[in-house]
Parts: sequence; structure tokens; C-alpha cells
Amino acid sequence: MQFEGAVLAEGDRGYEPARQAAVWNFRKPDRFPELIVEAQSEQDVVNAVRLAGERGLRVKARAGGHAWSGSSVRSGMLIDLSRLNQVSFDPDSGIATVEPGVKGRDLNGLLAEHNLFFPSGHCPSVGIGGFLLQGGWGWNSRAIGPACMSVVAVDVVTAAGELIHADSQQNSDYWWAARGSGGGYFGVITRFYLRCHPRPTATYTRTDVYSLDDIDEVLGWALEFEPTQPPEFEFAILGTTPTLPDGRTVHDGTALMLMCQSLMYDDGDARAALARLDECPVINRALHREDARQVSFTELYDGPNSVEPEGVRWSADGMWTNAKGAELIEPAKQLFHDVPTPESHIFWYPWRQQQLSDAAISVQGDLYLAAFAGWHDPNEDDHYVAWPTAHMQRMESLSEGIQLADENLRERNARFLTDENAERLERLRAEHDPDGRFHSYLTTSEESW
Repeated sequence: MQFEGAVLAEGDRGYEPARQAAVWNFRKPDRFPELIVEAQSEQDVVNAVRLAGERGLRVKARAGGHAWSGSSVRSGMLIDLSRLNQVSFDPDSGIATVEPGVKGRDLNGLLAEHNLFFPSGHCPSVGIGGFLLQGGWGWNSRAIGPACMSVVAVDVVTAAGELIHADSQQNSDYWWAARGSGGGYFGVITRFYLRCHPRPTATYTRTDVYSLDDIDEVLGWALEFEPTQPPEFEFAILGTTPTLPDGRTVHDGTALMLMCQSLMYDDGDARAALARLDECPVINRALHREDARQVSFTELYDGPNSVEPEGVRWSADGMWTNAKGAELIEPAKQLFHDVPTPESHIFWYPWRQQQLSDAAISVQGDLYLAAFAGWHDPNEDDHYVAWPTAHMQRMESLSEGIQLADENLRERNARFLTDENAERLERLRAEHDPDGRFHSYLTTSEESW
């Protein structure tokens, strides 16, 4: 078979750099695919799956996301889709056609010419392929739903090496599963067809910082305050050493950093939503407070990018919860007080529960709470890998399940789909990939780190 991109076997020059580059996390898995295919075209993907079938290799694809557990690097064949980064837009249909390696900032840069946007991931380094497959908790998703709900069709290479088109009318099993099944998908998507949305014209941001001494007041107020705001108001609290997008560190040690954005259509509404942050009962004790600052839509990516820098060893775990008041705040306080390194952080993100139909995605809650450990010394891996999972296990009675965005199934095999959807996904896998050509989720029972 002919390939436009490189096909690398273990021992080949370029193999190890390709294996390392397949995981954004600086902590690289001790797993070695037999072949790595650096796809340059859709036909490369077709040929790769057919070659895997001839050689009896299992397949895993990656598009360029964070994938904290490095789940794309497995035995068999790795298909690297990150070079498939073409995007086009049809103004008549309002549909963007996007290859999996496209980054959200690039997609939204193109859509700006049409006064549209897509709820891509908050971090600019994330390829859209994995982001969409795992659900897509992106910009303004609290208002318009997870990004996968705006996937109207996909092009997929099947286990038989056939390229098919899937939507609600044809090959609909592949479309349903593409909307939220994450690493358990039974195919390789080469193209997404995305419904786009009116672009917010009033985009403002504001960051406030509070001492951990004020955690009771800040978290208690946040639980009452956030539901009174419009869903286009993005509200997150990070427990971390607070570094602003311009690089300034405003406090030495862990603090509560409120990162808030208004993504609206009226300047007055956007400014008013952010001005209400002054209602925090301890606003006079804020370590840092700023007025609403207008930014372009693509500049919004700079804030999240400063929180999760490259070149760091990462481990993550999280949960959805519907807990309220002291039932949530008391156990969460221990999490915020236990942040172990300057790069590590806690993510407190209120959510507006959505209607999720015709999609695998099915688990959500009123609030998403996650812990991210960041460190540099490989000799400390065991300690920091265990840290976020230990806290999620401690709080498990409050959990509704997890986001596949931050899945850590290698360490904790937690619920990520409803029972009904999980059962349907496995039935479809058995039907469409009976020989197990594609790897599914990387769980505690499979492969070493």
C-alpha cells in the first residue's frame, strides 16, 4: 500500500519522536505501538486500517488533544491524525467541514469571517477530533450544549477499512456514537460536519483572586450566585497559584482564581454580568480585582492556555455532582487546600444541564469538579498520579459520573455513560467491529502505564 505520510516501525528513525509527540502530557506512557502511521490524507487512514487488518493489529487514533492518560498510545497501530487539519465552510448550509487535527482557534478564526462561531475547546492546543468525540465542553456550551450536539455528520473509516458517511439518516449508529463516546469509538473519523452558531459580539473577560482564607464565603456565594446569571456567562473557580494571561503571578501559593467570561450579543449585558462579581461578600478582601476587559473571541483562548502549560507531567481526575451547600463545600475545601504544586489546580465549573438526545453523551451534573496534578520530577510520578484520584474516591458519594474530557479510567474506572447508553455502545461495537479492530477505553484492566 502507498502512503503519503510516514509509516514507522519500532526501531525506525523517527519512531520514538513520533511516539513521544503522540502524547501532549510530558509524562509519556511505557507503551509501544508496532506501527505509527502519520496520516497526511484521508486515503492514508483507509490504507492504515486495511493494513492493520492484514497484519492482525489493533488500532488507535489520536488527533492532537491532551488525553491525560495517553490512551492513544497502545499496542498494535497508532494512526496520528494531527496533520489532517483542513477546514472549509459552506455559507449556504452554515456547515463547517473540519478534519480532526484542526485547532479551535483556527476554526473560529475562519468562522469569524461569517459572523459565526463553534463551541470549541477552551485550550488552544487541543485538536478538535478527540474534543468532539468525548463530548466537547467548549465555549458557550452552557448555553448551546456540548459541542458534539452540533455534529450533524461524520466521515468514518470502519473496521473493514471502508470510508462511509454517517448522519441521522444513514449509518446512524456511527453518528450517534461519534457524539460523546470518546475513546470507545469503533471507527476512525476523518471529517466532521459542524452546525455553527451566531458569533457573540460582546466578549468580555474578568479575573478576580481571593485568599483560601475566604474559601467558605467565596464557594458559598458562588453556589447561590451563578444560577442567577445568564448561561452565556462562563464562571469557573480555579484553586491554583494564580497566574494571569499576561504572565503575572498575583499571589505566592494557592489561591482562588475566578476566571469569568461574558460571551453575549450586547455590550451592556456582557459588562453587567461581569460587574455582578462585585456582589461577592468578601470583594473588599480580593487579592486581585479587575474591571471587565473586552477581548476578541480568539483571544479568549489565552486564559486557559496559561493554566495548563506544556512541558509538565500531568494527571487528572474529576466528577459531575449535584451536591449543594455544606455537603459539597466541606469536602471540596480539603481539595482546594491540598493543591501540591504551582502547576496543579482545582477546577470548579458550574454547568447548566442540557437535553442530550440522539447521542452517546449522557452523564452530566450541576457542577463539574476536577483535580489536575502538575509536576516535573519523574521520580515523583506515583505520588502525583495518585493525588487527584484519591480525592475523587474520597468524594465519590457525591459523584454523578465523570467527563470523558478528563478521563482517568486507567486509575479509576468510573461511570461516564448512562447504563442504557453504555449497553447500546457495546452492542454497536460488537455489530460493527466484531473482531475488535479498534481499541476501546484504556482501563485498569488493560496494559501498563
